[in-house]
Amino acid sequence: MQIIQVTGIEGTDRLTVGRLTLKRLSAADAPAIAAHLKRLVEFDRYSRFFSAMSDDGIDRYVAGFDWSRMIATGLYQSDTLIGIAELGWEAGAHTQDSANSTNGRPPDIAEMAVSVDSAYRHLGIAAWLVNETVRRGRKAGIRRMEASWIGGNDPIAKIMRRLEAQVWLNGSHWHGIAPLA
Repeated sequence: MQIIQVTGIEGTDRLTVGRLTLKRLSAADAPAIAAHLKRLVEFDRYSRFFSAMSDDGIDRYVAGFDWSRMIATGLYQSDTLIGIAELGWEAGAHTQDSANSTNGRPPDIAEMAVSVDSAYRHLGIAAWLVNETVRRGRKAGIRRMEASWIGGNDPIAKIMRRLEAQVWLNGSHWHGIAPLA
């Protein structure tokens, strides 16, 4: 666990954040993850899940996490999880160099998802979380990261372009794949 004292983020003095805790999330953080996702308003839930998501749906989503197939980094302010970035992969995913499943090891490519409480947006927190999760993903052997987002979600588009992702429009959603190796 890394504890950081921050006043302002990415050059802004609009907000004194106070004491923040950045950590790799685990099953013990599931209630905090569910609470964070439930604080998202309807449009933000659609942006994160690409569909309507009820509180019960969020509970089922979080209960279904397979922690052997994901890397998640969270940012807490005091005891409240205010942001999360996840790299996840499908069961039976394959490594780039092998036709065999990864058996719990990270595969060649993983999908990124990120969310930040509305009061903490546009301060660089999503980029910070993604960068930390990417660092952990690289260390685990993930070579590429993919993400999808709706048009108008400029922060994730900016993050993906900073990671030198190939980005394209696929119907009404944007998609990108960034090299991590």
